[in-house]
Amino acid sequence: MRDYAEKVPAGLFVDSQTITKVIAAAEGTKPHTQTVARVMDFLNDLGKEDIKLKKRRGKKFVVIDPEAADRYHSRCDRENDDTPGERVIGTV
Repeated sequence: MRDYAEKVPAGLFVDSQTITKVIAAAEGTKPHTQTVARVMDFLNDLGKEDIKLKKRRGKKFVVIDPEAADRYHSRCDRENDDTPGERVIGTV
């Protein structure tokens, strides 16, 4: 999140345009607006009290607690190659 978010007094700010750019860079095509909305809803659900989904002047954005962003990042940035997804897939 720190690579894409803008620092604001309330935390880390990510708007729908930024999420659109990130998805487009990863997928190679511009995502549908509903896809962007679902990603924002997913972030809101995932973050619980650490992420707030807001709307101002008709535009949606999320505000992320900076400490939470660091916690989530450290969970995903593992030293070994055994990520949670690989463990689950490997046991099926």
